[in-house]
Amino acid sequence: MIPIPYPKIHRLFGIELEFFLLDNEGNICNDSDKIIGSLKDELLDTEIKKECAKSMIELTSFPHLSSKHVFSDFFSDFETLLYKVDKEDMNLFYYGTYPGKNNTEMRKDKRYIAKQKILGNENWQNAGRCIGFHYHHSLPRKSYNPLIKFFYPDINDKNKKKVLNVYNLFIALDPAITALMQSSPYFEGKLCGKDSRIKAYRADPAFSFPDSLYSEHPEYGRLNNYSPDFKELVHNVHLKYKKWNLLLKEQGISYKSFTKYDYSMFDSTWQPVKISAHATMESRGSDMNSPMKVVALSTLLKTITSYVKKNNISVHPCKEGNSEPFKIEKESMLVPEHWYLKSGLQKNSAQTGLKNRSVANYCKELLKLAKKIGYEEPRNVFSDMVDEKKSTSDKIIDFVRKKQGSINSINDQTARELGLKCTVDIFKELLITKKMCEKINY
Repeated sequence: MIPIPYPKIHRLFGIELEFFLLDNEGNICNDSDKIIGSLKDELLDTEIKKECAKSMIELTSFPHLSSKHVFSDFFSDFETLLYKVDKEDMNLFYYGTYPGKNNTEMRKDKRYIAKQKILGNENWQNAGRCIGFHYHHSLPRKSYNPLIKFFYPDINDKNKKKVLNVYNLFIALDPAITALMQSSPYFEGKLCGKDSRIKAYRADPAFSFPDSLYSEHPEYGRLNNYSPDFKELVHNVHLKYKKWNLLLKEQGISYKSFTKYDYSMFDSTWQPVKISAHATMESRGSDMNSPMKVVALSTLLKTITSYVKKNNISVHPCKEGNSEPFKIEKESMLVPEHWYLKSGLQKNSAQTGLKNRSVANYCKELLKLAKKIGYEEPRNVFSDMVDEKKSTSDKIIDFVRKKQGSINSINDQTARELGLKCTVDIFKELLITKKMCEKINY
């Protein structure tokens, strides 16, 4: 038998940041094509992409081994983007939802039309009202075959375990990272808790959010279930692919013409945790937020994930994990049972955030473990936030209270002012974050 030639794949990580484009008055602006087209050949270390809405821009880093290189390369190109946006008399907005009325225009590409038809017109609009931050961590070498864009048929038990444990780890981390990164208290002008983005996106029954993006097909958007073994994980990928392929056929669209990555089965789900066609495990649950918080979360996730992989840690959902999350016992990490993760932590994270004692404690225990295994938290970004029980969402609500008095809704003028404040803050954030990244040692 001829041995399978395994291509050399390093353990890399990368980041994706989404932004809204605003005009010079702080309104949503649908001219992202002007920016994207002019920068396609100017960015050296990142890729600028269009998204489903004409008001959105995605900036994706090329993968690196070192955090330091990811951030230095990324922020160099980010400065070029900011310069171009400013030159065109526009602004970038980095909170998870635009707080006022979002008049975005959805694109008419074949891929997006297909999703609109399957998910429903009203539901599909919500895809253009939400922006997020996505973190990618590469799958183990000899686990992913780039030729078939799926796992190798002969993937060994050791790599199966690594894939499974990182997958379950990312699920367990979700309520913590959504609390730490939340920046979307307002949706279409209404106060919807602390994280309206995941309510509008995930179609989870706990949120009672009408017309959420995946409400017609919730299995494609809601928080993943833990997988008990690798076989079950693969089985679920196949199931979602088969159903999505069927839904596309009903619309007269082939899967090959729909997929971004030339027929990868992984390109048929958009849940908070996803195995991607880039050969990565992707955490995609958090709101977009400031550059400083992006760096803090990226280094946190890299530290935890590398530790689990290197030490062959089994991620173990159990009753004890509800009260003692992230406790390490021998070679196991205890995490909450799935019912508690979803109906307790996820729900409370989205609704009340760090004001909820269980959510704040969950984040505290995560940070405690991270620091114990080598996480050097940049400027205590998250620790101070948890101690104060005040996320970016809380600060946005404070801003609205100061401007209006009432906080249950946000008027157009306050939404525009918040939009412009965010775009001014980004220059200071970038300067501080670049200096901060010079001290990162991993």
